[in-house]
Amino acid sequence: MRPWIVLCIAAALAAGAPAQDAERVATVIGEDITRGELAVATDDASQTRRLLELIWRRIAPHYVARKGLTATASEVAELVAYDREFRIKDRAQRARKLEELDRRLAAGDLAAAEHARLEEFRAVLMRLAQNDAERDQLPPLEPERQTVFYSPWIEMWKMNKVLYEQYGGVVALTKFGPDPHGARAALVADYERQGLLRFSDGRLREQVYAVLQARPSMVVPPERVDFTPYWKRPIPPSYFPD
Repeated sequence: MRPWIVLCIAAALAAGAPAQDAERVATVIGEDITRGELAVATDDASQTRRLLELIWRRIAPHYVARKGLTATASEVAELVAYDREFRIKDRAQRARKLEELDRRLAAGDLAAAEHARLEEFRAVLMRLAQNDAERDQLPPLEPERQTVFYSPWIEMWKMNKVLYEQYGGVVALTKFGPDPHGARAALVADYERQGLLRFSDGRLREQVYAVLQARPSMVVPPERVDFTPYWKRPIPPSYFPD
């Protein structure tokens, strides 16, 4: 009976292999991405973005480690110090603005629309002040938690800078700063050439590269590309409108 058992097991494994292959859409650094992981997306465009997100989530830390870009203790301390100083100045700016608004509202010589606008602005500042008061009641972050919180930001900026220096390409302007859009596309292609990224679904591969190669809506001119992180720049003296 034993040969029959062996044959049954082999047949079951052989039957299961195509199903597993059909479920795999890509392999990144030895780790499979399956169709089930894309199921949260409801349409082709969303699935493509989801796949690209899962690919990048694996490539980015691998590239950071390979290039020696892991955040150091001194870099974390520098960013912690910047954030602390920024919060102090931010609170002072908001307090001054709140005093100004109180004076203007108390004068009683504002048009109705302007009065309503300033009241709304004042309400925002009051909520921010309340948030500050609540935050002050919380214990400060321990060094280990500071590292966990700040390291991804530091490594992102370091990676973006090195990516651009290595591959160049178009740079997008985003709310988080300059983004090496073209360099990221080149890195993904490079990982595929190295065999570190393999697509099992040709259609999804084409869609991923179409997203990577699409021109961003806002582009930083080459002469203005600067990947200096915000915590290495002077804190702005004021950012409130008059």
